[in-house]
Amino acid sequence: MDTDGTSLSEVLDAADTAFAVTDTRCRVRWSNRVMAELLALTPEQCVGRSLPALLVGAPEGPGEGEGADSVVVSLRTGTDQHRWLEVRCTRLNEGYLYRVSDVSRWRDSDVAPAERDEWQKALIRMADEDPLTGLLNRRALTRELERQLALGGDGALLLLDLDNFKDINDLRGHPAGDRVMCTLANVLRERIGNGHVLGRLGGDEFAVVLADTDEATAVRIADRLRNAVATIPVTGGVGTTRITVSAGVAGFGSGESWQAVLANADLALYASKDAGRNRVTVYEQGHYADTALRVTVLDRLRNALAHGGLELHAMPMVKLGSNRVVGHELLLRLEDGRQPRLGPGEFLPAAERSGLVLDIDRWVAGTAIDALVAHPYPGLRFNVNVSGRTLEDEDFGDYVLDRLAAAGVAPGRLGFEITETAAVTNLAAARSLAQQLRASGCRISLDDFGAGFGSFVHLKQLPITGVKIDGEFVRGIDYGSRDTVLVQGIVDIARGLGVSVVAEWVERASQVDALSRLGVRVAQGFHLGKPEPLTELLARSHGTWMRKPRLMPNADAAGEAMTLDAQNST
Repeated sequence: MDTDGTSLSEVLDAADTAFAVTDTRCRVRWSNRVMAELLALTPEQCVGRSLPALLVGAPEGPGEGEGADSVVVSLRTGTDQHRWLEVRCTRLNEGYLYRVSDVSRWRDSDVAPAERDEWQKALIRMADEDPLTGLLNRRALTRELERQLALGGDGALLLLDLDNFKDINDLRGHPAGDRVMCTLANVLRERIGNGHVLGRLGGDEFAVVLADTDEATAVRIADRLRNAVATIPVTGGVGTTRITVSAGVAGFGSGESWQAVLANADLALYASKDAGRNRVTVYEQGHYADTALRVTVLDRLRNALAHGGLELHAMPMVKLGSNRVVGHELLLRLEDGRQPRLGPGEFLPAAERSGLVLDIDRWVAGTAIDALVAHPYPGLRFNVNVSGRTLEDEDFGDYVLDRLAAAGVAPGRLGFEITETAAVTNLAAARSLAQQLRASGCRISLDDFGAGFGSFVHLKQLPITGVKIDGEFVRGIDYGSRDTVLVQGIVDIARGLGVSVVAEWVERASQVDALSRLGVRVAQGFHLGKPEPLTELLARSHGTWMRKPRLMPNADAAGEAMTLDAQNST
């Protein structure tokens, strides 16, 4: 309180500069009228929302010392209009004070017109645009959805997902897939109509925020877009085909969270997929048997990340012949004590679609590194899985290498597995991450290798150190099937390229014999050793880590359990 009885909030509220006070998580506790007007919200609507989410690029707290250097961010104010804002953040006792100034005019006057235009276009692309299609990116689109919810109007969210997009990448190549994405984006942009906001969530999934639109109108729009997409020809490689999309529609109103609306639309989308694809489904509360389960999955995962409840299990990788353990693959489990129990196959898809998998992958890598620090035995080596969404996280490689360097852990003790499908879907990002990690000494493997049409081409394009043969090729390897020829080819080519080979889903002793004859030296599966909690593995003395692991009691149980684990492994 000032000496004249005026409070600080009253002073800031009367200022011509935008101010906001947040908690330590950068969620708004108070904002003045200028800040609210800047965000197209009321001061009451600002409360509880993440300021960095509303101002993409704003710092999440101040830097070192008392304050932070200013950061200039772009705020979209119209279809093709932006304002340039200088954001400063100062530390308070229990949160932060943000000051935002509009610097559009002096930014524009500092540079020549041509240079200014290029600078603005570059900032727009970084802040809001998907680099491939030029549409809004995921962050900008969910921010728009959050804003519509805060404004209190009714509307609908439309999700569109290309059917069987993986086949296009496999049969025609990744460049053809990129061309399809760009063509699809152009068709949607032309047919969407005015007043609606279109964006690309990632991969082959698009979304449209339909403000002031009821569900019936949203369905008509979805059908119009679906029919337009069906006219797009895909040529090259193996003739001409047509593509289709599945769609999900979820209405929204005031009081809902954007995460819940997105989850509802996602349920409707996958109902369209399950019903045969190329159709539109409207979300109906209580219509799906597993609605309550799926909607609460993300809440359970967030709580598990914050308070414990995630657990890693270690699956031994065994050198055939000697039965010596040469490493462990770490598999993620949700052990939060709540019912129903969820396997990775049930919670990881939801985490990946929401983006929460980015935090989960960092938790897995960090936990693995912590275990390697606490147990410096050189023979203890881990492989962790990297999701397709994490390939898009440009800071993930730096995070891993910084953690390894700070801990003093030899990078060769930590390996990363990327599924071939995820790598092909985002080949440039997979190559960049693999190059960065491999250059520092980490191992990089392609998981489920052989599942893609152009598998051997990927060996040349990606700087990997190993491949893990897809379990489908191992399942019948001891029956004299065609899988023998394919596995032999993988082994021969990998050996010629200096790449290691691991076989998975080993369920019987006869598979071990068949793989050994083909030159496979390392394998994993329930016949060779079942997963166990990482804490139990680390509790044993060092010498036992390299002994022959525990086997399943019989082949039938091994086969059933191995199949489940292979489907559910992270």
